[in-house]
Amino acid sequence: MKYSKLFLTLISTFSASSFAMTSFDTRSVGMGSTGAASASYLTSSFHNPALAARYKEGDNFGLILPVIGARVHDRDDMIDKLDHFQDIDDQLQFDPGNDELLDEWRKALKQLDNGNVNVEANLGTVFAIPNRHVSTNFFIKSQIATIARFNVHDDDLHNDDPTDSELLSSGQAVGVAIVDVGFTFADTFTIQEHDFMFGISPKYQRIYGLNYVETLDEFDDDFDVEEDYVEKSAFNIDLGAAYEWGDHAIIGLSAKNILSQELKTKTHFGQKATVLVQPEFVLGISYDKSWYTLTADIDLNAVEHFKEYDYKTQYAKVGAELDAFSWAQLRLGYMHSLTDYADDLATAGLGFKPFGIFGFDLAAQAGADNNYGVSAQLIMHF
Repeated sequence: MKYSKLFLTLISTFSASSFAMTSFDTRSVGMGSTGAASASYLTSSFHNPALAARYKEGDNFGLILPVIGARVHDRDDMIDKLDHFQDIDDQLQFDPGNDELLDEWRKALKQLDNGNVNVEANLGTVFAIPNRHVSTNFFIKSQIATIARFNVHDDDLHNDDPTDSELLSSGQAVGVAIVDVGFTFADTFTIQEHDFMFGISPKYQRIYGLNYVETLDEFDDDFDVEEDYVEKSAFNIDLGAAYEWGDHAIIGLSAKNILSQELKTKTHFGQKATVLVQPEFVLGISYDKSWYTLTADIDLNAVEHFKEYDYKTQYAKVGAELDAFSWAQLRLGYMHSLTDYADDLATAGLGFKPFGIFGFDLAAQAGADNNYGVSAQLIMHF
């Protein structure tokens, strides 16, 4: 499929660059992408820096290498529809007088109008050293997100010989890759006999913005990341706090990307995009009873990723984990979208950690209208 090759190119090109990537860890994905109160010291840098101080006696060192994931949401089967249109367009070039083929060409073109596809990918690592002085993590995390939309021009639908003129209908793919490299520092403080955890993650941030615009008959044929992307460097901070409520419950609050950032893409055919990195605030609660964990998160604000695109995400999330003697875990979760721009997702995951030292996690997401995601990671504890 031609269009799928475009997004594979986007993902592979960024991934092959001189930086590593990650987003949410696989355990979190299986539990509905929760983590503000349920993350471990090893995954705290992804969710709530304060939880780096939440470790057990005997935890000396932890490693995630790597975590990798991807998700595709093709709500209206636009990938197949674009391939179908381009195949018919190629046939029409060799048989321009075929009225039946021309009608099929118009029908295929009309099906692309206002269609969109979303693609995300991630990859990364964490090195964690919990201790009673200041628990410290080194992390590399990033996420690639792309949105493609198609616009059909009325003149193309009424053109009696589209082979004799340039197509006016076009597609635009805008993408962002955000790479964070930083440290997490956290500790526990007792205030009036209550234990509070506080954490901070100062980080170097690299932001990449992509804007690709082309007519629908040529979409992805001449795609060149080197010509279509821009980049900038920035400094940012994540903050976190957590409160141990009784022996088993934790309440967590995280604030990511405190410093807002913007990056304008290049302009093509009069179209451009502005990449946004906005603060994200998440409140969570978890109940950990050793052999099972129940958790819930809520995004306190909607996050916009591109200024020109009316697309925001905000979720309420729940998750659960059953743990069999720390050797195997079963995870389930659900993400309910609080905006009209994204759909609900059901999640599931498995974990295997023989002897409690080395292990791996697998997770999947599924939603309506061709919305699927997968994630995997390797972990080690010493």
